Amino acid sequence: MSAPDLARRPALLGRRIGAYLIDGAVALIVLLVAAAVLGGISLGTEGGFPLIAASIGAYVVAIGWFLVYSLMQGGGGSIGMRALGLRLVRDSDDAPLGFGRALLRNVIWGLGSAIIVGMFSPLFDATPWRRGWHDQVSGAVMTDIAGHGAVVASPSVGAAGAGAATDAGARGIPAAAPAAPYPAPAPAGYAAPAPYPAPETAPHAAAEPDAHTVLSPATTATAPPAGVISFVPGVTSPGRPAPAAPAAPAPAAPASVVPTVAAPAQPAPAAANAPASARHPSVLPDLVDQTRLSTGEKVLARLAWDDGATQAVYGRTLFGRNPVPETGAMVCPIRDETLSLSKTHFELLPAPDGDVDPALWVIDRHSTNGVVVRRGAERRHADPGEPTRVRMGDVLEFGDRQVRIEVAP
Repeated sequence: MSAPDLARRPALLGRRIGAYLIDGAVALIVLLVAAAVLGGISLGTEGGFPLIAASIGAYVVAIGWFLVYSLMQGGGGSIGMRALGLRLVRDSDDAPLGFGRALLRNVIWGLGSAIIVGMFSPLFDATPWRRGWHDQVSGAVMTDIAGHGAVVASPSVGAAGAGAATDAGARGIPAAAPAAPYPAPAPAGYAAPAPYPAPETAPHAAAEPDAHTVLSPATTATAPPAGVISFVPGVTSPGRPAPAAPAAPAPAAPASVVPTVAAPAQPAPAAANAPASARHPSVLPDLVDQTRLSTGEKVLARLAWDDGATQAVYGRTLFGRNPVPETGAMVCPIRDETLSLSKTHFELLPAPDGDVDPALWVIDRHSTNGVVVRRGAERRHADPGEPTRVRMGDVLEFGDRQVRIEVAP
C-alpha cells in the first residue's frame, strides 16, 4: 500500500457535475442504441422476437454498462472523469478506489438520488472536498489531477491526528501541545502583535572590548564611531565598510613594559536602534541585492507565484485583476483567465509607523471569492476589511490563483 498523500487537489464541484453529465450522456446513448437495435430486431421478425424481450434486453445492457462504469471509476476513471482530469482514490492513501468500493458508491448515490436529498449531500460538507454520503460510505475522495484546484491536506489527516491523540490519552501518555492557532485579526488602529523572538548571536560576531583589550588601528577602522555616515545610497554597498588605508608599520616595542590605556567600552545600542537584519533573522542576506540603492528603500516581502514568477514588494501594494490606483500604494495586476479575481482583490501592507515589531498584513478588499491564508494544513478565511498577519511560508489563496510568502518581516 502506498503512503498516504497528505496534499491533494480537491475536485471543484462544477467539474464533478460536468463529469456526471458526460457520463450520463454516454449511458443514455448506450441505452438508446441497445433499445433501437433490439426493437428493430423485434419489428423485423414481426413478433418472432417479442417486444417485451427487447425491453428486458435493453435493461440488461443498461445494467452491464453500470457495472462497466463502476469498473472504470474504480480504476483509471470514467469517460467524464478522464475528460475533466478527475480521479477517485481512497481517503487513506493514493490507491485507486477499486471496483467494489466504486460499485458501493454508485449504489448509495442511486438510493440517495431516489429521495432527491441524496443528490445534494456533497453540499452538506463544508470542507473543500465536498464528500457526499456515497463518498463517506465508500471511503472515496474525488481529486483533481489536472491542477485546477488548490492543494490542501487530505481529509484523513485530521482524523488520524485525532485518533493518535485519543490513543495516547488512553495509554496515559501526555498528548503533544496543539499547534498555535492563527492570530486573531488586528483591531482598528493596527495594534502591535506579539513580540518577535530574539535573534541568535552569530558565531562569528566580535566580542565587546573589555578593560584589558587594546584596540588596534585595524580594529577601529572596521567599526566606525557613532554619528559618522558609513553608507551613502547609490555609492557604497550596505553592510560592507569602505576599505581602510593601510596602516604604517608600527615601530618595534622597547624591551620595557609600557602601560597601555584601553579605550572606554561603548554602550550597547538599544534593540530598537539595531538594524532590521540583526533584530529579525528571517530577513535573508540575499535581500541586500534587492535593495533600491538610489532611495535606500528595503524589500518588504518576496512573493513566489503559482506560475513560477517571483516578485519583490517594497510597500503597500494592491493586487487584483485591474486594481484602482490609490494614493500611497502601488498596484499589481494579476493574470486571471478564469475571471475569478475581483478588480481590487486584496492588499499587502507593512505595520504602521512607530511599530517596533515589523509585520506583514493582508487585507481582503471585500472581494467576491475572498482570501484564504494557508499555514501548513490549516486554512483560514481573512475577514473582509480587517488586517490579518501573514508570516514567511504562508500561502494566500484567492480565486484560481495562489502565492507563497517567501520572505516577510
